[in-house]
Amino acid sequence: MSEILIKVRGSHAVEVAPERGVVSAEVRFDGPAPEPVMEQLRRGLHGARTELERLELEGAIKRLVIQRARTSAERPWHKDGKQLPLVHRATVGLWAEFVDFEALATWVGRTAGNEGLRVDHVSWQLTKESRLKVERDVRQEAVRQAKVRAQDYADALDLGPVVVRSINDVGVSHEVAYASAPMAMSEQAGKAWGADQAAPDLAFDPDDITVYAEVEAAFTVAAS
Repeated sequence: MSEILIKVRGSHAVEVAPERGVVSAEVRFDGPAPEPVMEQLRRGLHGARTELERLELEGAIKRLVIQRARTSAERPWHKDGKQLPLVHRATVGLWAEFVDFEALATWVGRTAGNEGLRVDHVSWQLTKESRLKVERDVRQEAVRQAKVRAQDYADALDLGPVVVRSINDVGVSHEVAYASAPMAMSEQAGKAWGADQAAPDLAFDPDDITVYAEVEAAFTVAAS
């Protein structure tokens, strides 16, 4: 008895609320002499680290990473082509995984009052456990959808049940509809409010993360 080969694609997508807000920031100072720059860096880092460690103890931050200090020196060029005096720079990278998005928004707002502190990027993620579970569920549903589609073709030809022959994993993708990349506010904005004032009202309300999977599958069915 001959067989008919049916090749189809199956896909599935779900939307999941993000569970982590991951902040990448840095404390950076530069100047004409290395010693004052390093002293500024120590003071700036102390303030930022104290606040982040407090949030970590309170449970707003799941994980905090303070990188080692990096130093460099260069002579920038003037727009007229003249090389300017030596500039020394010192930076320390910060990485914090927030579980409390309200605390995250408040902390980013407060960076306007911290000289030298710059927030480079905020990304929205799932925990590893949630991501693996969602990916598994989405992949399995994509396979089921492929089988349903193949069976639809077989039914249209009045054939019997299909039997899987091969499955090719096209892949799983993640899309975040809203990803924030807030930068440090201007110096004038930072001076507009003091340490005893409330931080600027920032609202981080990320959209859900879309997890999408697709498979290519081949099914066979006996020809009548």
